[in-house]
Amino acid sequence: MRTVRGGYGVFTQTAIEGGARVLEFVGELVPRAVVAREAQANGHDGFLQISRDAFLGLSGGADDYVNHSCAPNCFVEFDNGRMWLVALAAIAAGAELYFDYGVTQIDFPFRFNCLCRTARCRGAIGNYDEIPPETLTVYRAQRVVPGHIEALLD
Repeated sequence: MRTVRGGYGVFTQTAIEGGARVLEFVGELVPRAVVAREAQANGHDGFLQISRDAFLGLSGGADDYVNHSCAPNCFVEFDNGRMWLVALAAIAAGAELYFDYGVTQIDFPFRFNCLCRTARCRGAIGNYDEIPPETLTVYRAQRVVPGHIEALLD
């Protein structure tokens, strides 16, 4: 972890091959009611949505500091109840790791400004259904959209 844009980020120490699992998200299971209460009371945004009404909370580890980007180099893989950060393609040593938070979010109780500064920046981090259709087409082709998100939209 290093300081980046007023907060922290997770950076590689060595090069990572595309498709490699980089780290596991391991926070406690938190129900939607707790997330909504935290949003209202503290503006806390450290939750990873894993189903419509279940979230992972903070773990105290590096997984708490993986930032969002509208041009991600990673995605979240859901595998038998475990959540992994996986490299979309090869990542050079020293690079910051990112995933697109919106890909995992449906009716998420937070909205916040995006700080990724990429050419594809959407300006705000919101829900899956707010991602531009052309970006969703790419994400679907890369097979990075979690099954539970697609199922919730059917």
